[in-house]
Amino acid sequence: MTMIDLRDFRFLEAVAETGSVTRAAGRLGCVQSNVTTRLRKLEDRLGQKLVERIDGRMVPTAAGALALDYGARIVRLSEEAEKRLRSAAEAFPPLRLGTMETTAAVRLPPLLKAARAKLPDLRLSITTGTSGELVAALGRGDIDLAFVAEEAAEARFASVPLFEEELVEVLPIGGAAEAAAVVFRAGCCYRARFAEAFGDLPLLELGTLDGIMGCVAAGLGRTLLPAAAVERWRRAGEVETRSLPAGRRLVRTLALFRPASPSRRSIDALVGLAGV
Repeated sequence: MTMIDLRDFRFLEAVAETGSVTRAAGRLGCVQSNVTTRLRKLEDRLGQKLVERIDGRMVPTAAGALALDYGARIVRLSEEAEKRLRSAAEAFPPLRLGTMETTAAVRLPPLLKAARAKLPDLRLSITTGTSGELVAALGRGDIDLAFVAEEAAEARFASVPLFEEELVEVLPIGGAAEAAAVVFRAGCCYRARFAEAFGDLPLLELGTLDGIMGCVAAGLGRTLLPAAAVERWRRAGEVETRSLPAGRRLVRTLALFRPASPSRRSIDALVGLAGV
């Protein structure tokens, strides 16, 4: 079924306010037959008589008054949507950011604080996931910008280096842990780095940084994560960390995005802040 033409409500409104099809036509700058035809089409569509003649004046029926109320609200929402979208286009387009959980925990808060101060008109929505999940979401168009580990980058996306992280082995205090890898879901590059460093161990998969650190602190296994992401647990005496060999220690976080993204202005602004 086709939508009601918003202009039909304006014709009904003009008749109701002027009390005359002739005067409504004059206000709208059209011929009288056009007003009559519009009204009749709207009445036929709604199955209701919308205006009636009383003492020589066209007045809304009860159904007409209801139609006018809905019409006014629809027109107002339409105008509001157009205003907000035009405003967004003039400033910064809405931006959907996807980020790794560890980046969200440590790097994102100061970036968001800076964005609030320097980009107050930027409308930002945030989701978290593994690097693999975020690259797939970027490819589907579900997000506009992804903060991912360098290993997950694909040539079809533009990329900008953001942060360099030092990876550390994380163990319970005393180092006595079960022979298990406590890791994020498949698609996590830190999980892949763990397998490279320590071989294939039984996996305990969790979806949050808090969950992983809680299990490691309880002695259920060990993990490999950025030192900055686990620092508060180390300081609290809940876990201990060990350095990795120089060749395995560092990993870069990149900003990935589609070069022709409609949100490019917002992407450039946010990524620029991250590099400050």
